[in-house]
Amino acid sequence: MKIGVSNLKGGVGKTTVSQNIAVCFAHLGYKTCILDTDRNQNSISWSGVRDEELPEILVVGSTDERAITKAVNKLNDSFDFVVIDGTPSLSEMTTRVILASDLLIIPILPSAHDIRAIHQFIDRYQQALEFRDDIPAYFFVNQFQGYTVQKSIRDLLLQFGLPILQTTFRERVAYVEAAVEGRGVIEWTDEKAAEEAVALTNEVLFAAEKHGFIKQEKVKV
Repeated sequence: MKIGVSNLKGGVGKTTVSQNIAVCFAHLGYKTCILDTDRNQNSISWSGVRDEELPEILVVGSTDERAITKAVNKLNDSFDFVVIDGTPSLSEMTTRVILASDLLIIPILPSAHDIRAIHQFIDRYQQALEFRDDIPAYFFVNQFQGYTVQKSIRDLLLQFGLPILQTTFRERVAYVEAAVEGRGVIEWTDEKAAEEAVALTNEVLFAAEKHGFIKQEKVKV
């Protein structure tokens, strides 16, 4: 199964989400890889410092939009989950990531500025649906700070007509610390962050099952 994590805006947590759900999948015993499409290659660097004793996660880099579909499909033949770490770009790469995905996660920060900026991405998503009408997409609120903010942001997001994942990541240093060591937060020391990563992964697995991409046979994280 191919899971795209994408947004045209940088700094919203695409790589954080990609790495942490990939780690959770790997701990469940799923054969998992990350396709890093960002020219900064942060997931490639993360993989380079990952301890070999931890569950294996292959990370492959591809920044050529013309090759992305072929690369994703080839990886999908060998892995249970291919997580596509998207790039913040108005280029064709974003459209290619959307079209290559079975399920799309759209991370967004809880701010009015980020909500306004999401319009361009939704336009790109709607254009992609003209070629494929079966790409379910979900918003994911990252770095949320409180119930009031969360509720107002969710109300604003509802105007786009896409479902919103119930799980949120709070702004925790554990996400940065774990990434520096090539780990996910379930492999780190912050239990609250680990609970968030597990909850997000379970929601993604539920959505994957709901849309018929997998049959949930494994015990969740």
